[in-house]
Amino acid sequence: MKRVNVEKVFGSELKELMHLLSSSGKECYIVGGAVRDLLLGHRKFKDIDLTTSLSVEQLKQIFDQNQIRFDDRALKYGCLTVRNKKRNFQITSFRKDIRTFGRAADIEFVENIEEDAKRRDFTINAIYCSYSGQIIDPLGNLEDLNKIKLDFIGDPEFRIKEDYLRILRFFRFVAVLDLKGENVVSNNLPIIKKHINGISDLSYERVASEIRKILLARSPFFSLKLMNKVDLYKKLFGNYSQSALLKLEKLEKRFNLTPSLVRRLLALEMKTFIPLMIKKEKKYFNQLNNLLGLDHNLDYLGYKLGEKASIDFLIIREVKEGFIITTKDIEKIKKASRKIFPIKFSDVHPLTKNLNTTKEKVDLMETFWIGSGFKASKEKLLSLLS
Repeated sequence: MKRVNVEKVFGSELKELMHLLSSSGKECYIVGGAVRDLLLGHRKFKDIDLTTSLSVEQLKQIFDQNQIRFDDRALKYGCLTVRNKKRNFQITSFRKDIRTFGRAADIEFVENIEEDAKRRDFTINAIYCSYSGQIIDPLGNLEDLNKIKLDFIGDPEFRIKEDYLRILRFFRFVAVLDLKGENVVSNNLPIIKKHINGISDLSYERVASEIRKILLARSPFFSLKLMNKVDLYKKLFGNYSQSALLKLEKLEKRFNLTPSLVRRLLALEMKTFIPLMIKKEKKYFNQLNNLLGLDHNLDYLGYKLGEKASIDFLIIREVKEGFIITTKDIEKIKKASRKIFPIKFSDVHPLTKNLNTTKEKVDLMETFWIGSGFKASKEKLLSLLS
């Protein structure tokens, strides 16, 4: 296989860090998602995982000597994190799990890359890249990656019971890698179904992180369909509707929309007990949800919500209520979103001399102006005061 230009692909900071660790005479590799995504043709890498035959004590000594700041909160798991302005580099010593309990484990540090690979979750995540750019495949998993085949390493039931979050990670990879039926080892589904209640033992934060990644994937349809097949969809989101899912994805493609958690939660009527939304998303969710069931014209929507939110609102209505979006609707919304109300607060307040009255009058004039199709002039609107 052709060598990877580590500096060009992953950046000079990572190259320098790997050089520092490799100069000790020990092994150092990029591993996991960054290597997987590189070999799949993806070129955006956020946080990058490194693994090394150096012990954590040796890592700390090297970093201290070179005045490199690091986070050692996961030290007992053989993990340190080096942070720079753009991203994090998580560095883990080669290890094998002796006894696992959820996310935690009793571990033993090893110097054998094969032992390190055996403890990882999926075959597509157990491929390494050396400092020199050589791709290392300790367990012979490149065939799975080339076929984009999602399968557990070793006994799937054992791997799931090690950490039940791997159930959600399974569906996350189906979603973010846009896998189809032939890419997923179907024999794993009955085993996953058997253990879905194990997710209840996980923290909300860990579950929410994986669910967000599923729902924010470009095309989560097949992943959600599989989740329904193993009864996980109902456990997490409530009632499943394949027709609603298909309609939503079709509309998102039609309007070339980026994934939106709020749009998808509302359109699919997902009722999850896991807090998924950040503050900004909660505000947007309430804004759109409060409008549903009310009969607002397109001028009002376009002007009050703006183009993006109005289209989201119409899509949600089409999925839930059968409302059909036309090209004319979109054009009307776009025009309305660009309108500027001709009345300013300062135009009215000198005439009313009362703050509350001024606000009330301005609101009434704005409503009248929208109802006129934005045609009422400033003079006409001010005449309403008399």
